[in-house]
Amino acid sequence: MTEESLRDDEIRQQVKDQYEKFPYPAGATDLHKFIEQKSYQLGCPSRWFHCYWPYATATDDLDILIAGCGTTQAAKFAINLPNARITAIDISENSINHTRMLMNKHGITNVTLHKMPIESIPELGNTYDLIISTGVIHHLPDPATGLKALREVLRQNGSMYLMLYAKYGRDGVYYMQDMFRRMGITAANATREDLEGLASLVEILPEYHSLTAKRLFFNDLGSRSHIELVDLFLHPRDRAYSIPDVYSLLEECGMRMQKMLFRAHYDPVCTPLLHSPFFSQIRSLPLAERLAIGELFRAGSIVHYFIACRDDRPEETCVTDIHGDDWMRLIPVKQPGISVTSIDTPEGKKNVIFCPIHQFRDLCYPVDEILLEFFHSIDGVTPAGQLIEKLLPRMGDAYEVDDMRIFLEDMETYDYIWFRGQSCA
Repeated sequence: MTEESLRDDEIRQQVKDQYEKFPYPAGATDLHKFIEQKSYQLGCPSRWFHCYWPYATATDDLDILIAGCGTTQAAKFAINLPNARITAIDISENSINHTRMLMNKHGITNVTLHKMPIESIPELGNTYDLIISTGVIHHLPDPATGLKALREVLRQNGSMYLMLYAKYGRDGVYYMQDMFRRMGITAANATREDLEGLASLVEILPEYHSLTAKRLFFNDLGSRSHIELVDLFLHPRDRAYSIPDVYSLLEECGMRMQKMLFRAHYDPVCTPLLHSPFFSQIRSLPLAERLAIGELFRAGSIVHYFIACRDDRPEETCVTDIHGDDWMRLIPVKQPGISVTSIDTPEGKKNVIFCPIHQFRDLCYPVDEILLEFFHSIDGVTPAGQLIEKLLPRMGDAYEVDDMRIFLEDMETYDYIWFRGQSCA
C-alpha cells in the first residue's frame, strides 16, 4: 500500500470512530412527534416525487438506497413511504443499531440495514430508483470513487438526492478546524471540558472573523450539542465544494445536474445583481456559470442540495421547460411550506411570497393582488393554461399571458414551485 492509501485508511477509521462515539445526528428515541405532525424529510418522494420524475405517476413503489443513513433518516423515509423497499447503509454500528431500535419501536418492516461504506455498495448486487446521500460524500477519502459506486447502482431513469458542503459559507469553520487541529484537540480525545470550552470560544470570536459574520447561517452555535460541535469543528475530514466543483464532480462520475435545489441561493436574478450594469452579460451565460456568479456574490452558502441523474438518462423523462411550446400544459406544484406575508416598504405594505427554509432571509418575491390570486390558485392539479384562462377577466390591461409565464418562471427560480407533466398524477 502507498503512504497516501495508508493515510486514507487511517482517516477513514477516525471518521468511523467519531460516529461510533458521537452518532450523528443525535438520535431521537422515538418518532411519535414526526408521525403526529405528518412531517417529512427533504427530498422524500412522498412530497417531491415529481422533482425526480415529472412525467410519471406518483407512487411509493420504489427501490430506494439511503447511503449514509445516520440515526433516523431511513426510519423517517420508511414511515412516509410504506410501500417502498429501502436499503440503508452506514459505517457506524451505533447509527445502524439506533435505526434498528426505531424500526422495532414503530413496526417498520420495509428497511434493510447494512453496515458498510458507500464504496462497497455494488457488492449487494441491487439497483435503485432513488439514492439519497446527504452530508456523506464530502467525508470520503475520494468522493469521486464513492459517487461512481452510487452511479453504478442507479437505474437509468433514476435520480440521486445529494447534499455537499459549500465552500464560501464554511470558510470560518475551516479556520476553526485548523486551529483545534493545531491544539491537538480531536474527536477521539476531546473531553467534555474541551467541548464546553469550544462552545465558549465561538462566543468570543472577533466580530470580523468569518464565522462571526456568518454565524446566522449556523443557527445558535453557542447552544449546539456536543455531537453537533464535534461534527462541525473536529471532523477529521471534510471537503467543501463550489458550484463549478459540483458540476465537475458530476461530470467526472458520469452524471449530470438534473435540478439545482434552493436555486434562489445562487441565481443572480434573486440578488441585487439583477439591477447591476453587468446583468446583461450575466444573463447571456450558461446556467452553471450564472449560478457560480451568484454563489460568489453572496459568498455565504453553507451546503448545496441538488438532484443528479446519470448522463445517459433521456431528458424527456426529467426535464420540464417553461419556455417550450407546450408550457401551458405544465402543471405547477407548490413546494410544501411556502408562505405569504405582508411587509412594510417605503411605498406602504406589500404582500411577498417566501420560503421559510431558505438560508438567506432577504429572499422574497413581492406580488400585487392579481399575481397573489394567481399564486393562490396553484393547486398541483390544474395546468398553467387553465389557471391563466380563469384569471383573464382580472388581468385586464395590466398583464399579458406571457407575463404569467414569466411569473411562473420566477416562482420556479425562487423555489416556490416545480412543474409536472399533465399526463401524470
